[in-house]
Amino acid sequence: MKKLNLFIFIVLSLTFVIELPAQKVECFILKAPEKPFYNMKRIGVLEFDCTNNRRKSVVMTNFVVGDLLDQERGIYDQQGQWYGLVKSKEGRTFVKGVKTDFYDVIERDQLERIMKEQRLSLSGALDESSAAEVGKLLGLDVMIMGNVSYTHNDEYTNSTGSRCLKRTVSALGTIKIISVATAKIEGTRNAEASIKKTACDDNISGMPSVDQLADELLKDLAHQFVGYFTPGYELIKYDFEKIKLKEFKDRSKEAMDFIEAGDLDRAFPIAYAMFEADSYNPKAAYNLGIIYEMVGSYEEAVEYYGIAYEIDYTNQQYQQAVERAKRGIELAAFLEEVGRPVQPYTFMLDDVSTALAERVTTRGSSGDRINVYELPDKSTDIAAKVPGGLEFKVIEKQGDFFKIQLRGTKTGFVHKSDVK
Repeated sequence: MKKLNLFIFIVLSLTFVIELPAQKVECFILKAPEKPFYNMKRIGVLEFDCTNNRRKSVVMTNFVVGDLLDQERGIYDQQGQWYGLVKSKEGRTFVKGVKTDFYDVIERDQLERIMKEQRLSLSGALDESSAAEVGKLLGLDVMIMGNVSYTHNDEYTNSTGSRCLKRTVSALGTIKIISVATAKIEGTRNAEASIKKTACDDNISGMPSVDQLADELLKDLAHQFVGYFTPGYELIKYDFEKIKLKEFKDRSKEAMDFIEAGDLDRAFPIAYAMFEADSYNPKAAYNLGIIYEMVGSYEEAVEYYGIAYEIDYTNQQYQQAVERAKRGIELAAFLEEVGRPVQPYTFMLDDVSTALAERVTTRGSSGDRINVYELPDKSTDIAAKVPGGLEFKVIEKQGDFFKIQLRGTKTGFVHKSDVK
């Protein structure tokens, strides 16, 4: 029995006449940051400067620290739109073993103590050189500093006999990443966000306050800032390539049903056998690359995305996939270094060739019992009585009988009149 550290789902492309629509799968995958800082381990976060509300400086700083310490950063319930660990289908990921609290973030009281000793302000008004000096005293790699601000506008309208309030709040900000070793700005990013709420008549009193909406926006900015330099998860919708099918269309659909249900083990042998049957098809290679990327196997993703792009070098989607997966290889190296490697999928595979074997389904329902004979003859002994509506793998066909695989190593013969 062969162990394969991979997960594959592929829809076979053959030059037949039936074309299936593109299959869509949504899941959260690991994402490399826009500006990787894979050499930093210890971080200090200075208090952000909120120019129009001093009290929000602490709030914003806490949001940034909280996002850095989030173990499932980026995963959220798509219906509820909240971040954090989600085990439901709406927030599913096939990546195993990776938590996203990668950095050692210095505790605020230690930072405050050093700042007081140096007679420095904790706010973001501190210059880069002073920030780097503080970082050296604490043995840090980088210091984070920045500023944010927000504005709001309330607009009252009267129409169709109702008095309505439209409240708009907007926020923007900048983050700077300061190297402690050089006191230089190694990275900077601007971010903005806005939110609109409308309520009429008696519901106006229940309108969230400007202060509450500002907190929502600052949390959004914090997530954007941390995502600029920190790996995390992102929701991605994969469109599996449209593939022409005939002979294997039922098995292809079955494999897709398995993956949508998260049953990767049952999808694997079907998927691998289909790829083996037509491994020079760029669509097949691209689809295979998708699945490798879904589980964080970036080297394999690069390989199969690369095959697709080599065969069809005019396809920009293939090229972009190769580049994305290459960034993933760098990410995987970082995860390995910090002790958070992606846990590979390990599948037990008996015989890929049997995955595409013909199947038959017994007639009737679960309450019925269908005779399975020891030999291809109804006059021989009955090997088993199986329920109707069950699918069985066909080993071979003999006349009007199908030899089917029963449980374990047992086999038997079912007459063609007893199967669909």
